[in-house]
Amino acid sequence: MSGLVWASLAMLATINPRREFTWMWFWLLVALVVDGVDGTLARRAKVSEIIPWFDGGIVDIVVDYLTWTFIPAVFMYVALPMGPRPVAGLLMALILSSSMFCYANKQWKSTDYYFVGFPAAWNIVALMFYVLSTPAVFNIVVTLIFVVLTLVPTHYAHPARVKRFRALNIGAVAVWFLATCWLVAIHPHRPLGLVAVVIVSGGWFLLAGLLRSIRGAESVTAPTA
Repeated sequence: MSGLVWASLAMLATINPRREFTWMWFWLLVALVVDGVDGTLARRAKVSEIIPWFDGGIVDIVVDYLTWTFIPAVFMYVALPMGPRPVAGLLMALILSSSMFCYANKQWKSTDYYFVGFPAAWNIVALMFYVLSTPAVFNIVVTLIFVVLTLVPTHYAHPARVKRFRALNIGAVAVWFLATCWLVAIHPHRPLGLVAVVIVSGGWFLLAGLLRSIRGAESVTAPTA
């Protein structure tokens, strides 16, 4: 539940007239870390026994929607070149509405733990647009592609849970994370070497998902977690 606090700080940084976007990314990162550990802490504290009517899973979905989708979509509208305001507003609406088909999808993961359909990771999309300073036409086209892919049963690798290429996946996400944090810290500067590292390490996940999609629907029923 504390993830909601950090999400609110990220939202305030997003709409702040001083354009405190570095702080926005920082608070989103904190929310992501907290969201990753609060479930474990809640189980150790036996929260479900103390408050049996409280469903932490629902809170997790709310936090994920805010931090992975809603706040990044608002950021894209406020801060990124997304075309004329009506176009940017329409794209924001498409992001928010199409993402519901991810969060409400009972079969959002395959049995081998690939995400089925684009997993509404708009924070990553917005982050790439931001650090790479991509132009409006590129942003619009890529946004529309991912909106459509949310509804298409293509596959996307979970960096830790997918067994195939697990070591490579974890290594790639670590490299991508460090390089991207560096680019955020020095924004708007974009050293070519760092940009190449981000593109190659991030592109690996798209490739890994594509390879899984080509293999076909051999394991399409979603696990429970």
